[in-house]
Amino acid sequence: MRSTATFILCLFAVTILLPSRAFCDVAPEPGYKRITIDLILETNGDVSDYRLFIKSGGDLKEVFISPGKQTHVLPLGGGAFYSTGTLVAVPKKNLEDLNDAPDEGKPSEKAVYGGKVPGAIELVNHSFSREVREGEAAGYQDPVYRIERDPQSGLKAVYVSGGAAVGQTIATESSGRLFWQSAGAAIVAGIFLVFGITILGIIHFRKKAKEL
Repeated sequence: MRSTATFILCLFAVTILLPSRAFCDVAPEPGYKRITIDLILETNGDVSDYRLFIKSGGDLKEVFISPGKQTHVLPLGGGAFYSTGTLVAVPKKNLEDLNDAPDEGKPSEKAVYGGKVPGAIELVNHSFSREVREGEAAGYQDPVYRIERDPQSGLKAVYVSGGAAVGQTIATESSGRLFWQSAGAAIVAGIFLVFGITILGIIHFRKKAKEL
């Protein structure tokens, strides 16, 4: 009886821990290096009627920009779960009815993250982490985008510079490599781990039942 209880506890611990490991970084392939690429924003005009947010992983953070200054947006976390992010612009007037109450978990942030605020604009889809050839890593620069007014959508992000290895030809990564660097791959790996451990548990308990 004690051995069965021990097995159940071990099975539960492995089921919890192994999927979480899938979200950790996996070492790059030989000849490649993982680099972090920040997102740099600037603007020449007044865009104070919009609020900017970076959405990455399961988190959301407000970003502030000022005319004539550059704002560096850093990753919100580590690992594959935070390897990408989306810059979102939301009209301030559309957030007025979503007042943040202390005990309600900031409903405005939840609405922005869930894409439920009218007029929200996705400006940039950015990769904070990328695996590149070791010889090209030093040539990469953080991409710079200028936030400007747009007569149709309201705001737009105009690419200025950076985002690639200067003076070098960059080989395009295959779709397979890009998938296995994504958070989706970590989720798939976690599901398979849980499924495999569950099958082993069923087999174990069936064997125990036959012995009784």
